[in-house]
Amino acid sequence: MEENKEERKKKEKKRIGLKILAVIAIIIAIIAILVLINFARNLVIINDMIAKQEEFKNSTNYSYTATYYDSNNEENKVNVQISYKDGKSIMAVDNGKDEITVWYDEKTKESIFLNEGTKEATVTTSEFMLGDELLYFYEEDNKMYYALTSLIVNSNINGNDCYKMIHSNYNTYINKEDGTVQKDVYKGAIVNNEKCDTITEYSNWKFNELTDEYMAKPDLTGYTVK
Repeated sequence: MEENKEERKKKEKKRIGLKILAVIAIIIAIIAILVLINFARNLVIINDMIAKQEEFKNSTNYSYTATYYDSNNEENKVNVQISYKDGKSIMAVDNGKDEITVWYDEKTKESIFLNEGTKEATVTTSEFMLGDELLYFYEEDNKMYYALTSLIVNSNINGNDCYKMIHSNYNTYINKEDGTVQKDVYKGAIVNNEKCDTITEYSNWKFNELTDEYMAKPDLTGYTVK
């Protein structure tokens, strides 16, 4: 009689163990299916964004505004206007106190720094160009990685329908219509010994609108040249 009880207990434990394993297997299968669905959806979206970004990533005539700030000091913003055309760049920086403009010609390597407040100009030569960064996000080489490791949801920035790509500590917002980056958020940054989000907003995207006159070498009349 005792043996029958022990056998029944063992069989019951075995049945319970099998049920637990079955539940775990079902959960793993569901997770795997969800991961595959998310991967497939992400890949479709990323391929679409790559195709849109291919239309402008090699542009030689573009301009946009980048606005930098952190979540602890949202009123303290730095605006940078980037303009580039055929080897000449203009980077205009306004931090609310100073206005600095940097003009550069990659052919002559001439660089001119203009301080609009003090009316001072510094003329030099450099191999390094400021203001020629055309921002785009996806590359063919890393699309599989981002498709597998990211969560992409719908969002809206300044009235523009966007994809919000959540990856690690970064959130990137990309315009659905043209593929331009609208916003970058880095979570968990340390600024002045305080934890915060560092934020960059991108706006005023324009392509093939800059003229040679606009990009011409600055007139230094009225400036003290160093």
